[in-house]
Amino acid sequence: MIWMMFIGVLVVVLLFILWQMEQIGKANKELRAKLQSRDQEIVKLQQAAYQLAEQQKTVLEQQLSRQPVHSLLTAVEIQLARLLCVSLPVVIKDCVSKSQTPQQAMASQMRRQTSSLTVGQLEQMMHTHSRLTALWRNNTVISHLQLCTVVAALATEEAQAKSSS
Repeated sequence: MIWMMFIGVLVVVLLFILWQMEQIGKANKELRAKLQSRDQEIVKLQQAAYQLAEQQKTVLEQQLSRQPVHSLLTAVEIQLARLLCVSLPVVIKDCVSKSQTPQQAMASQMRRQTSSLTVGQLEQMMHTHSRLTALWRNNTVISHLQLCTVVAALATEEAQAKSSS
C-alpha cells in the first residue's frame, strides 16, 4: 500500500516535471522567434546606419571641396579632415560590427591607408583645435559623426586676417 502511494506520488511528480518541460519548450520557441526578429531588426538598422554614413560622407566631401584660400586648418590638417570624412562609413561599420571605438577604427583605417598621415598627427590636430578635443575624447559613434561635421566646418572657415600694426 505504501509502495503504491509512493509510486503514485512519483508518477504525479514525473507528470508535473514533463508538463513544466513542455512549458519551457514553448517559452524557448517564443524567445527564439523574438530573438530572430530582433536580429533582423538589428541588421536593418545597421544597414541604415551604413547608408546614412555614406550620405554624410558625400555631404562632408562636398563641404570640404569648398574650402577657402586661408583655412583655419593647415594643409596636413585638411588632409586629415578629408581622411576623417572619407573614412566615416568604414569607421561606423568597424564600430558596429567589430565593437571597436571610433579611435581604434580610425587608427586601423589609417594603417590600411598608404598615406603619410599618422595617428599622432590626427591626435595633435584634435588637441590643437578646442572644438574637436571634447568630441575626440568622447570616443563614441555619435561624437565621431559630430567630429567629422565640425572638422569639415573648420576646413571651410576663413582664418582671420592678421592685421599689421
